[in-house]
Amino acid sequence: MVSTVDIFEEFFKKVKECDSISDIYKEYGGSSIYVPSYKSVCRNEDILAEYDAMLRVGKGGSATIRTLANKYDLSVSQVYAITKEIREPSLFG
Repeated sequence: MVSTVDIFEEFFKKVKECDSISDIYKEYGGSSIYVPSYKSVCRNEDILAEYDAMLRVGKGGSATIRTLANKYDLSVSQVYAITKEIREPSLFG
């Protein structure tokens, strides 16, 4: 399944590679381009990286979750949801 993030990343790649703005007008002219939010893309990746790094230095899981919740102004349950794949890896992934 193609996500809005995938579509935007492809658009961004084409813009960077393009020699002429008219090529972008020709391909995307009149389109509405959705730009994903930092919160939905980068923030969660940052949280996952920090969670992993904190665990590697020996900080406990629940303490790490609380620290990240405070840092990113999220609830503890939101951070648990974001880090679920690291904490509970899928058998089928």
